[in-house]
Amino acid sequence: MILAAIGAVAVFVSVVSYVGSVRAEVGIRTSVLKLRQPVPAYTTVTPEMLERIEVPRKWTPPTMISDLRQLAGQVAATDLPQGAYLERGMLIPAPDLKPGQREIAIMIDAETGVAGKVKPGMRVDIFATFQRQVRDGQVACASRVIRAARVIQVGEQTRQRGQNPADVEEVVPVTFALSLEDTQNLTYIESNSAKVRLALIGPGQADEAVQLAPLCTNPKGR
Repeated sequence: MILAAIGAVAVFVSVVSYVGSVRAEVGIRTSVLKLRQPVPAYTTVTPEMLERIEVPRKWTPPTMISDLRQLAGQVAATDLPQGAYLERGMLIPAPDLKPGQREIAIMIDAETGVAGKVKPGMRVDIFATFQRQVRDGQVACASRVIRAARVIQVGEQTRQRGQNPADVEEVVPVTFALSLEDTQNLTYIESNSAKVRLALIGPGQADEAVQLAPLCTNPKGR
């Protein structure tokens, strides 16, 4: 009996020592946020979608989110799966849109369309060149299709193949906040025009109501 008691004490001491060593190895714990459910892209992440989990701080990357206040004004950057631990890279600022506006992005030529000068918050006129059918054939036209569009975001420069597979263009995605009608017009223009360009508007000029008729060449050079 005495030997059994001594053995039990020894086992207990060993277990306590092991638990203590594990705790010492793990160290201080911290809380992170885990998704209870899938979250579609561009959806607001609410506290009801989350549960708080305790994890070892030493195993927690600095990008992990633990404060619910960090969710304010943010939406999911992409589709987020259930069970994912929330990190800063999973969220992006919610679109800054007024009632009735839509967010739309198009690819703009990096050299002729943007040239590194257009920044979020600026206003631009959007011009397009296209072919118009007339009685004697086709004429080339240029037209202002959107007036004083507000730029929301300017992405990173990338490469895109042109209509000819051998042609490679340097393009930049530019995102605008537009009315529903202008969003539809820009979608059509981007798909059917030869080239889309941006014209930066100077301070105090965005409200100018100057009407511009399309400028076209004469058929057959006349």
